[in-house]
Amino acid sequence: MGEHKGSEPHGLHNGHYKAGAASNLLACCDTIFRSIPFATGFVPAQWRHLLNFAIEKKPGKIWVDLMRTIQMMNSELQANNKRVGKSAMAYAEKHKLIPSGQHGSRKRHQAIDLALTTKRLTWDLLHLQRRPTGWISSDAKSCFDRIVHWVAIISLMRFGIQWRTLRSMFDTLMKSKHRVRTGFGDSDRVFTPPTLIPFQGCGQGNGAGPPIWVAISSILLGMMISKGFGFDFLMSISWAPLLADCFCFVDDTDVCQAAPSPDQSGESIVPAVAKALQWWSNGVRLTGGAIRPDKSFWYLINFKWNSQLGVWQFRKKRDFKPSLLPTGMSEIAVELDDLDGTSVHLKWLEADESAKTLGILMSPCSNSKAQLVVMQGKAKAWAD
Repeated sequence: MGEHKGSEPHGLHNGHYKAGAASNLLACCDTIFRSIPFATGFVPAQWRHLLNFAIEKKPGKIWVDLMRTIQMMNSELQANNKRVGKSAMAYAEKHKLIPSGQHGSRKRHQAIDLALTTKRLTWDLLHLQRRPTGWISSDAKSCFDRIVHWVAIISLMRFGIQWRTLRSMFDTLMKSKHRVRTGFGDSDRVFTPPTLIPFQGCGQGNGAGPPIWVAISSILLGMMISKGFGFDFLMSISWAPLLADCFCFVDDTDVCQAAPSPDQSGESIVPAVAKALQWWSNGVRLTGGAIRPDKSFWYLINFKWNSQLGVWQFRKKRDFKPSLLPTGMSEIAVELDDLDGTSVHLKWLEADESAKTLGILMSPCSNSKAQLVVMQGKAKAWAD
């Protein structure tokens, strides 16, 4: 940790521990103090303080519901949390517990790789095979703040972390006193969690937060695979079978559902796409999370032959006919429960309509105009 990184004021600062590492005696004492909570589940009193402050997600947007609340923790606690996260990921990678679709919080995995070398190539493969596909891009709401503790604990135990270690971490989160930091200073008053139902979530800024979500999402991805969602294909040279179902980077997830044959119509796979979305959104909800409909969307990828031009083209939304839907469906739509439990239709985009995903404007039909405009704007701003 850099010395400029802040920590909760109850206890020493990161700089103190970095300086103490030069002394064998102080380093030994520090090791003992950090190891006791790991081994026994004990929570030191000075750890039971959390400092909340809000930062802007986007510059200039200072509305409360558009900001992100960060929890500053005791520097000892934060170091232990990072150790838990690192150990969990090392164990999971060694025993191959993380599905290949999860790219977040993993070594040698970057968001740009998922966007360009996975999603883009998968879209190209579907184009070559002319397979009708439903593609859903979903975004979870305040992912780390909504995680249910018992779900996180069981998921991390699956990743090799002992119960006593997890008890120390989550007892701290459940029983700490919270204060608020503002531009006018830190609050003197504190608020504490209710006795019956303590606060949930692992907290934004928790060093173990991303690995916790990887542990949970790995189970959800396994659920989607076991239910048969996604599509399979053979490699062109080796003929090795591959399965693609979900593409995740932390809490940003793309769920795909393709027809087994190019002879099927786009209308015929709408029920399967809707079912895949329901399974994924319900799985996220059971962990305490929720999908944001306002930041989620879906594509229905299908092709038609243009005899005049002699080329295959993407079907437009107007080309799809509700009359061709399977029995029981009256409109081409997939539904999602809103944050308050109300069922809403997910936004349906044209195949050439670019949308922002993983920081890049992309579309199934390789429309790069929108991203080009963004890059030009950034270049001009940098030049100015």
